[in-house]
Amino acid sequence: MSPKDIDRAAQELVSEKIKAGEIVQMTWAVTELIKSQGEIIGEGAGFYLLCAREHVYRVIKKAVKKYEGRQPNDGTQLMLDGYTHLLAAYTFEHEGVRQILPVGLVPTAQMREREREFRKQAGGLIAHADEIALYLANRSESSVGDSVAM
Repeated sequence: MSPKDIDRAAQELVSEKIKAGEIVQMTWAVTELIKSQGEIIGEGAGFYLLCAREHVYRVIKKAVKKYEGRQPNDGTQLMLDGYTHLLAAYTFEHEGVRQILPVGLVPTAQMREREREFRKQAGGLIAHADEIALYLANRSESSVGDSVAM
């Protein structure tokens, strides 16, 4: 099994649960992905299980990150039917456990909080873009460094 195969298995595990309208907890997903590959046995089983958990945790974390909604849609996120930006699920912390909730199961108050968060981020990004434009408008071409490699 290659690293890409593990990434793909993690994505499938998470997206299948979301499509089924089920909540996904990260700890469950890590355990489930490891269990799906068979039992680790032998003298070094504890060591290899620990290593597997660490690696699979990072892989699942990457799969879960797609449901945070903080990155532009790159075509790999699962969108809610009929929408171009609304994800089918979002990540939230609940009692210290990170989980993905299908959008239909997210309480209105939590979705409103996410909406406010995104609007605040958007305002900051627009202000940043405006300052870049202002800087470029005021910068003389002779002050542009020739020594900077691009």
